[in-house]
Amino acid sequence: MGIAPVGKAIINLALPMIVAMLAQAVYSLTDMFFIGQTGNPNMLAAVSLAFPIFMLSQAIGNIFAIGGSSYISRKLGEKQESTALHTSSVSFYIALFAGILISIVLYIFRNPIIWIIGASDATFGFTQDYFQIIVLSIGFATTGVVMSGIMRSEGAAKNAMILQLIGIILNILFDTIFILGLNMGTTGAALATVIGQGASFIYGIYYFASKKSILSIRLPDFKPDKPIMGQILSIGIPAGASSIIMSVSNILCNRIAASYGDYVVAGYGVQMRIASIIFMIVLALAMGYQPFAGYNYGAKQFLRLRQGFKLTLIYSSVLCIIGSFVLWLFGPDLIRFFINDIPTIEAGAVMLRVFIWGLPFIGAQMTLMVSFQALGKPIQAMIITLGRQLLFYIPLLYLLNYTFGFSGFIWAQPIADILTTIIAIVLGLSLFKILRDTDSVFSNQI
Repeated sequence: MGIAPVGKAIINLALPMIVAMLAQAVYSLTDMFFIGQTGNPNMLAAVSLAFPIFMLSQAIGNIFAIGGSSYISRKLGEKQESTALHTSSVSFYIALFAGILISIVLYIFRNPIIWIIGASDATFGFTQDYFQIIVLSIGFATTGVVMSGIMRSEGAAKNAMILQLIGIILNILFDTIFILGLNMGTTGAALATVIGQGASFIYGIYYFASKKSILSIRLPDFKPDKPIMGQILSIGIPAGASSIIMSVSNILCNRIAASYGDYVVAGYGVQMRIASIIFMIVLALAMGYQPFAGYNYGAKQFLRLRQGFKLTLIYSSVLCIIGSFVLWLFGPDLIRFFINDIPTIEAGAVMLRVFIWGLPFIGAQMTLMVSFQALGKPIQAMIITLGRQLLFYIPLLYLLNYTFGFSGFIWAQPIADILTTIIAIVLGLSLFKILRDTDSVFSNQI
C-alpha cells in the first residue's frame, strides 16, 4: 500500500473486493432466483420482506468492520501494530455479542415484527418460515462482516474474498438441494443461507488462528480501552447507522409497495437486488481504496493519497455510467430471469428504469464518503452516509408517494441520490483544495 504504483495498488486491493461484493450481490440474489423458480410471487415477496432484517445484522457488523478497519489501517501505517491487533479483537467480539443479542430479540418477537415489516395474509406464512430461521445466522453475519473488514485493513483482500465466496457457493448448492430438490420453499432458502454464513465464519476463525495475520481475534487480546472504542465508534457509527437506516427505509418501502399489491413487493425486491450489483461493485472499488487512503494518510504520503482519490473517483463514475446503460437496455429481461410472472416483471422493470437515473451520481458519493472514513473524519462521513436515507430518501418517500402515488414512490430514491451527491461535493470542497496541493499539512486542514 505504501510503495506499489498507485493505480496498481488500488486495483490489487479493489479486485478481490469487487469479486467478493459480486459474490455478496449474488448471495442476496440466490434466494430470490431459486424461490422465483417456484413461480409463486407470494414466496418471492416473503423473501423481500424479510431481507431488510438480515441487512440489519450486516449494519451492526459494519459499525465495527468499517470503524475498526479504518483505525487499524492508520495504525499499521504509523507502525503501531500492537494497537491494530487489539482493535481487531475488540471489533470481533463486540460484533459477536451484538449479533447474538439481536438474534434472541428478533426470534422472541418474530410474529409482530413480521406484520410490522409489511406481510399480508397471503405472505405471512412464507415470511415466518424464512424469518424464524434466518435470524439464527445473525451472529455469523455480524462477525463475518468484521473479519472481512479487518482482513482488508491489513491488505489481505484475497482472504476477505475467499470468506465471502465460501458462503455464496454453499448457499447456491443448498438452495438447489432444499428448494428445487426437496421443495422446501422459503424454509429451504433460509437454511441454505444459515449454512453459508456458518461456513464463512469457520473460515474466518481458521484464518486468524493459523497465524497468517498480524492481527488477532483471540479473547486475551480483547482490551476495549477508551481510545480504541472512540476511534471505532466515531467512524463506525455513521457507517453502521447508514446501513441501519437503509434497512428501515427498505421496510418502509416494502410497506408502501404492499399497498399496491404483493406482486409490487416482489418486483421491488428483485429490481433492488439487480441494481445493487452495480452499487456494490462501486462500493467495492471505494472499499479497496479505503485501506490505501488510511495507510498513506498515516504514513503522510499525501501525493499518493491525492493520486488514489482521483483514480478512484474516475473509475467509480465510469462504472456507474456503464451500469446505468446496461440496466436500461436489459432491465425487463433481468427481472424475467428471476420470475416469469407478468405483473411482477412489469412492476420491477418500471422501478428499475427509474432507479438508474440516480446511479451515475453514486461514484462521487461513495468515493467522498470512504475518503472521509479512511482519514478519520466522522462528521463529514456521517452527513454523507446518513443523508442518502435519513435526510432525503425517507422524507421524499412519503411526500412523493402521498402527492404522486406510485410514480412518486419510485422516484424518491434517484432524487435522494442526486441530492446526497450534491451535499457530498459541497463537503468535499476543502478536500479538493488540499488534494490540489501536495505540500499541504493534510491533517490540519481537512
